[in-house]
Formats: sequence, C-alpha cells, structure tokens
Amino acid sequence: MKKLFSIVLSLLMVMTLLAGCGNGNKSSGTRKGDADTLYVANDADAISLDPMGTNDNSSSKVLVQIYEGLFELNDKAEEVPLLAESYDKISDTEYVFHLRKGVKFHNGEEMKASDVVFSLKRACEAPNVKHLFNTIDEDSIKADDDYTVRFNLKFAYPGIIASLMHPGGSILCQKFVEAAGDSYGTSTDKVCGTGPFKLDEWSKANVIKLSRNEDYYGEKAKMAKVEYKIIPEPTNRLVELQTGGADIVYELQPMDVEKIEKDENLVMLKSDDYGTTYLGFNTQKAPFDNPKVRQAIAYAIDIPDLIPKVWLGLGKAASNSMPPTLVYSIGGETKPKERDVEKAKALLAEAGYPNGFDTSISTNERKQRVDMATIIKEQLKDVGINVTINVMEWSAFNDVLKNGKQDMFEIAWISDTPDPDAFLFPCFHSSAMGEGGNYCWLNDKEVDKLLDDARMELDTNKRAEIYKKAQEYILDQQIWIPQYWSELTAATSKNVEGFEMNHFGFYKLSKVSVKAAENK
Repeated sequence: MKKLFSIVLSLLMVMTLLAGCGNGNKSSGTRKGDADTLYVANDADAISLDPMGTNDNSSSKVLVQIYEGLFELNDKAEEVPLLAESYDKISDTEYVFHLRKGVKFHNGEEMKASDVVFSLKRACEAPNVKHLFNTIDEDSIKADDDYTVRFNLKFAYPGIIASLMHPGGSILCQKFVEAAGDSYGTSTDKVCGTGPFKLDEWSKANVIKLSRNEDYYGEKAKMAKVEYKIIPEPTNRLVELQTGGADIVYELQPMDVEKIEKDENLVMLKSDDYGTTYLGFNTQKAPFDNPKVRQAIAYAIDIPDLIPKVWLGLGKAASNSMPPTLVYSIGGETKPKERDVEKAKALLAEAGYPNGFDTSISTNERKQRVDMATIIKEQLKDVGINVTINVMEWSAFNDVLKNGKQDMFEIAWISDTPDPDAFLFPCFHSSAMGEGGNYCWLNDKEVDKLLDDARMELDTNKRAEIYKKAQEYILDQQIWIPQYWSELTAATSKNVEGFEMNHFGFYKLSKVSVKAAENK
C-alpha cells in the first residue's frame, strides 16, 4: 500500500510539472481588448449578486465593486465610515449612524435612512449572513430622520463595526429590491447598489461586465469598465494573462508562481489570508458523529508531508482551525498531528469500525483540493477506509454543503471580517449549520456556549482565554482536520497600477488603472 501511495503521489507531481510546462513561454507584453476596460480572469462565477443571498468569495469579488456598506477598511486596515459619515456609540449596546447625503443608487434614487433600516433588517434575516448581524436587536433598527439610523445590540459585541463592513451589510435600495422580489440579484436587471461600478451584463458561467458609475458621490473609478472572464481552468487563466487577454488573474497554481516572478512583463502578488483549508466531516452522519472516527482519520493522514508537495511552498501546513493571522488564534502554539497508522486503527476499532468503512470526499474543481483528496484517499486505504471522490463545480458543491449531503469534504474558510467571531461562529456554532457556514453541521452545546460567551466579552484578556478554550475543544474533538494556511495569489500585467491585495480575497478595483500599452 505504501508503494501504491508513492506511485500516486509521483504521478500527481509529474502531472503538475507537465501542466506547468504546458505554457512555458513568457508573456507577449501586448494587450488585447478595449483600452478603457479592465479585464479580470476569475476562477468561478458569482453564485448570486444579492450581497445577502450568498457568502462565497467568487461572488464577493464582484459584490464589492457594486455595493457599499456603512463602513470599510482603509489602506491601514482601520475601520472607517463609508456610507455612514460618522457614528456615535451611546453605550456598549446603542449606536447612532449619521449617513452621507447625496448618495445615489444606480437607479437614480437617493439613499435614505429607510433604505439602511430595510437593508440591516434584511441582513438580520438572511440565512447566508445573519450570523454576522444576529447580535443586532432587529426591532430596534429605526430611522430618526432621512439621514440618521440607530439600533441596539442584544448584548455588548466588540465586533459589530467589523460586521457592518462585510458585503452582507451592503445598503440596498428598498424600492428596487421589493419590486424585484425573490429574483433580486439573479440577473442583470435585478441588481442595484451605490458602488463605483454598476452591473451591465451577467452571462452566467461566462462573463460579468461592469461600467463606471458616473453619478458616484466619491472619487470616480479610474477605468470605464471592468470585465470578469470566468475561466475555471487555472492554466487557461494564466494563458489569458500572458497573451494580453487579462490584466489581472486570481487563484494561480503554485507551480506557476516562479514562472510569473521571472516574467518581466508580469507582477506576482501574494498575501497571507484569514483562512484555513481543511478536511471537514458531516457530524450529523455516522460514522462521523463519533469523534474517535474523526481522530482516527486525522492520524491516518500525513498533513505535514503532503502540503509542501501539493502547494509547492505557498503557505504552510495548518495545525489549528483559526489561522495565526487572526487575533486570539492559538495556531502559533500548536503542531500538526504526526501520522500514526496503528493509532488510527486502534481508534477505529474502539469506535466499532475495526475493518474500516466506505465513504466519500466532496470538493470543487480546484486542482490542489482534488490532489489532496486523491492522496488522502490512498492514505486512508491503510486503515480500511475506502473513499470515493466527488468533484463538482463551485455552485453545485455549495449546494451539497448547505443541504448536508456530504460525508467528508475539502474546502477553505476565509474569515468574513478581522474579528475572530467571524471565523469561529459561522464555522462551528449550531445556529450557522448549512447556509451560515457550519458545513460540518456541528450541534455541540459546549462549542455554542464558548462562542456565545466570547462574542459577548469586552475584556480582551478574558475574550482571548475563551477563544483559546474553544479552539482547543474543536481540535480535541477533531471537528476539522486543518490542512493548510494559505497565501492568496494574484498576478497582473506590469502596466496595471493601483491594485492592492488584502486578507479577505476580494479586492476593490475602482483605484486600478492600466498604463497605455501596445494593444492588439
């Protein structure tokens, strides 16, 4: 079996090298398309363009161009007002927001306090994002006048301003949304925000086209148009950049990083993120409702050995659910488990599965996740676990997770905000099962209590201690097998100016421009 695993790993590495060699030429240095259009190659289509109708990274990349919230992060990672001009913290639980005047939605309507009240109430009820806003007392959200909004929190919550920066806290035009009904955010004519770009065309699984909002209240976008090309195959995305068909490319393959860095016409960008790639278990399904089974699988897999081979030096092997980039993480204090096949077999026997069992791993089409699943499949054979791998496109994979149809699964979670509550609460609290982000369908009273206590604690030392206990418990129960703390990757042509990465993986493009270049 060890020999078979070595063969599988060798084949994967050969295929990786061949894929990397398939496009060895340097970029052309020329540019295709319109001079006033920014071309972006993305790996997946948006699931929805309703900011409260989804909570995935591919959608958020587009949403942050079209919509805005009351607050944003500035270049120094500070929380600053956006659609709010200022705010008053009356007490630990009472907030008053003073809105910008003269802000217009893309349909020409002026943003008023009634739109903010409508949007925040909608966010409090939306299954995909309500975990970010369920600290707000929905009944308390009121408009004092056309430009003043107030609400009370159910309890003192230190992460509320961070939550209001999330795309799920975007301010929508009440009149437009109510007219669109359930179809809001599903097609070109059902989208309306206040952002620097507005939606022109959405040809699903193909292209998303935006144009500059000429009535924008702030600094106008530097490019007249943005065109997202949906290109799932990473090699094809790189070719698009090299041949001048894209100015910016997201989600690059590890084997392409060095190639891009050596290309004088391209710029390689990397950033630590707020995320963890993990192997998850549906804890509502046998045998994964038994922690000994989950622990056995953790001992059967050699994470420290696999990560460098699959990710080729990007990021590092994970040892904790929450990444060390987030405050209160214990990631710097933990180490990945060492593979111990005999211990794994003993745990399976104690759990009542001495001969193993048949199961599946679901994932999307991203190459590294498929490679990880393939290697894990071979390693689990050593303890009698036979795995079928189910690979599907992004939206179908999301549907599986949200409806609890998965056994095991390969995915990543990137924190919605810089506050640790936005990582741990959606991933592990029972109120977030399914659509909220708790894809393990965990319903554990101990976890719930710790996470509830942490989000209400204002004392930073006490909050840190509660989060430490929560992370230790999650590790002990092996709710996840943390695999990889990643680096986000993007590449641009050398002519792109003003593009900046962040820890979230979705980047605002209004300040991006392209220097005059030879066009074809």
